[in-house]
Amino acid sequence: MKFWHIYFPLCFLITSITFAQTQTDSITLDPQKQLNAAQRLLSGNYGSAVTVGSYAEMLYNQPEGDNGELDVQRLVLLFGYRFDDRTQFVTEVELEHVNEVFVEQAFVNYNVANNVNLRGGLMLIPMGIVNEFHEPTTFNGVERPAMDNAIIPTTWREIGVGVAGRFNDLSLGYQAYVFNGFKST
Repeated sequence: MKFWHIYFPLCFLITSITFAQTQTDSITLDPQKQLNAAQRLLSGNYGSAVTVGSYAEMLYNQPEGDNGELDVQRLVLLFGYRFDDRTQFVTEVELEHVNEVFVEQAFVNYNVANNVNLRGGLMLIPMGIVNEFHEPTTFNGVERPAMDNAIIPTTWREIGVGVAGRFNDLSLGYQAYVFNGFKST
């Protein structure tokens, strides 16, 4: 019975994505100009007020002398809404291993000036390389690095407020946030 509860929404999603209008993405291989999914939504490359995107990661492991295993590591749905030229909302909903659902990010971005953005909500902590650039196309290897899964958690997120910006001519970006602290227990 569980199969049908997952199968029909997944078919609807795949059909919607297949027949949706798409716009060319700006993925680049230059590490100084690489943007994660949320940054691409905020970059303003999309003409409409509502932006929908997604990415998925599936992994097949075949141990020697044992049965193989196929795992849908994650399916991430991205939604963006541009209220006006300065105010945007970005959210990512992640389904892991087809049985867990997480809100990965959900924040409002307000563009104060060309290189100054105020943000508030549930955001990724800018700690380590993989935490902000954890999409399958932005890290080397098949699986996320063990260090980034155990020591610096990948997709570590907290509720907070802060300021962020980027000077493209200098290939320089900055972020300063105030987030929830660690658990004291």
